[in-house]
Amino acid sequence: MTSSDPNRATLSTWFFALATMAISVCFLWYGRDLLIPLSITGLLFILSSALVDKIQCVTLMGRTPPMWLAQVFSVLVIIAVILFLGLIVSSSVEEIQDALPRYHERSLIIMERIESLLGPKMVVAGLKAAETIDLGSWAAAVLGQLGGALSLLGLVALYLAFLASERMAWIEKLPRMATTEEESRKAQRILARISDGVKQYMWVNAVTSAMSGVVAFGIFTWVGLDFAPLLALTVFFAGFIPNIGAFIGIALPSLVALIQFDDFTPFLIVLIGYGGADQFIANVIQPAMQGRSLNLSTFMVMVALTFWSSIWGGIGAFLAIPLTVVVMVIFAEIPAARWIAVLLSSDGQLLGERLPDVDETSAQPTRRGGSEPLKREVFDAEVKKLRAEFEDRNA
Repeated sequence: MTSSDPNRATLSTWFFALATMAISVCFLWYGRDLLIPLSITGLLFILSSALVDKIQCVTLMGRTPPMWLAQVFSVLVIIAVILFLGLIVSSSVEEIQDALPRYHERSLIIMERIESLLGPKMVVAGLKAAETIDLGSWAAAVLGQLGGALSLLGLVALYLAFLASERMAWIEKLPRMATTEEESRKAQRILARISDGVKQYMWVNAVTSAMSGVVAFGIFTWVGLDFAPLLALTVFFAGFIPNIGAFIGIALPSLVALIQFDDFTPFLIVLIGYGGADQFIANVIQPAMQGRSLNLSTFMVMVALTFWSSIWGGIGAFLAIPLTVVVMVIFAEIPAARWIAVLLSSDGQLLGERLPDVDETSAQPTRRGGSEPLKREVFDAEVKKLRAEFEDRNA
């Protein structure tokens, strides 16, 4: 082997990795009409599994519900919620269409009031922009998005019903796709890690987002806010968007309140009342329910949010965290891509490989982030693994 062979092998490896990445991005982009409903169905299927686990923990007269009954009940609950969401969206279409001209007039009045306070030079650009808004095309775009959401919800409901009917068959046949027993155990391990991480995330966020949605609907209805059911539904979905979801859930209803009413009281009630309740749910209730973290880097979460929303739009932002967990678990099992999983993690420890809370050698409790020698030991072990993998590829 000549001295140029290792460099050539490294170059080939990187070329193959970049080509695979480009093909994967193209596949995600051009296949989004097929992949988006399938991804949502998979997440809802995992959520139904979490609901089955909760139902199995319920004891009535000393007995727990049978598995088949818990599965049927969980799927029916999720399908009923999907149909309810579709009803909210369809009932809001006509209301939005009727309110758009009124909101356009109100925005012009607000701009004139701002002009009287700040002077004409400060708002002339805003007035020109508001006058050039094509309400017809804007309304058509909004109604088209709502119609697409209705068709997507119907397709997801059908997918989920048929997938749930074959639940046990899929659980048994997925590991059998492997050619050897070792690969089968590896596939089962990957599926278990994905299910464990995504299930916890989906369950906690579904419950806390539902809490935020109920509180938001109560406050919006109390102040007489337009589109209260649709805005509460927006709050629910915004709860699944990392980092910026809370801002979206507060900013959109506050903006509607600011345009709809003449005085600032409803705006302040929405901003402070709902905003305070949402922050309490996000910072007190959700951490108590979460129990443990997905161990994702905050920076990489923002990168994933940007990537998935660029490819799949708003639905991509909704799916960013679960899809990132899936990517991290799968890449952790591929030696050549394990470094990507380490980068995605918060502290370099991957799902299913977390160290125990008690150090067996010293029998002393080890808090997360509290033992510097232990953190150094983990870091050194990761560096050795990555170095060994790099040397094997260049051998």
